Amino acid sequence: MTPCPYCSCCAVTVEETAEGGRVVACPNCGMSGPESLDGDPEEAVRGWEVLCRKMCRNCRQLYIRRIIELKRRLKQ
Repeated sequence: MTPCPYCSCCAVTVEETAEGGRVVACPNCGMSGPESLDGDPEEAVRGWEVLCRKMCRNCRQLYIRRIIELKRRLKQ
């Protein structure tokens, strides 16, 4: 599976939603991909891969800077 497009975390996992669907989610920044409403984990992974290809480099870098700043503030 492709690492998180926002924070580059490699520990992304397929998670079950409250509605019974599945999403790929990042435990580091909380980003999640499109939901597979029928609960098909392969569909969730495909949605995640498409999302990763659509993220522009500038958006990723901006989001990463925001995450780092928020984490820094939370530690204070």
